[in-house]
Amino acid sequence: MNDPEIHYVMAGDIFRDLQPDQRAQIERHISYNTYPSGQILHSPNEYGEQLFVLQSGRVRLYKLSPEGRALTLVVLEPITIFGEMTLVGQWMHDSFAETMTECTIGIIRSEELSRILATYPQVALAFMGLMGQRLRTIENKLADIAFKSVPQRLATLLLNLANVPSTQMTAAKPPEVTRYTHQQLAEMIGSYRETVTKAIGEFREASLIRVEDESILLTDLEKLQRLANR
Repeated sequence: MNDPEIHYVMAGDIFRDLQPDQRAQIERHISYNTYPSGQILHSPNEYGEQLFVLQSGRVRLYKLSPEGRALTLVVLEPITIFGEMTLVGQWMHDSFAETMTECTIGIIRSEELSRILATYPQVALAFMGLMGQRLRTIENKLADIAFKSVPQRLATLLLNLANVPSTQMTAAKPPEVTRYTHQQLAEMIGSYRETVTKAIGEFREASLIRVEDESILLTDLEKLQRLANR
């Protein structure tokens, strides 16, 4: 169920097919701000009438259970958009959006987005494609939680975060994942911090990964791929 371009939306720039002058014209209607790590950008049941454009940094979309447990739906990297569901008839946000690092984020008002989509059909197609990818991401995550063990889900997550294709078994240099806390990893796979800590320890003992100060190196892709069962 691997799809690295979904879990980390590297191809989420809906304006990528525009000519430079067309893009520059749109940029004039985007207002950018810098937000610190931990900033909540939108919450469930909050009315939304703007599209967010992630220019730099990382943002996570997540839900909270009644007991307060978080489930990260997707982690976003630039350049991509979010908050799009409020602009296609839903009106209310159904998840939290929170910065994971310092971020530069632009805002496009709904009226301006409607004009852009009407003027540039290629942007409208990219917009629909991205929404379809996001939906598939959530469906895959739910299937993983239902059918895979925690070590399997963790292996799948690490391979996805490192953008490792499902057919790749070796690499000249170990693929690298930006280091997250065990709590953050647990929230990405629908588990508990203690369970993820145990699995990380087992991965290290089996030489599947190597943990450094700022990253996790995937040192045995073949075994991780087999564990993920992709």
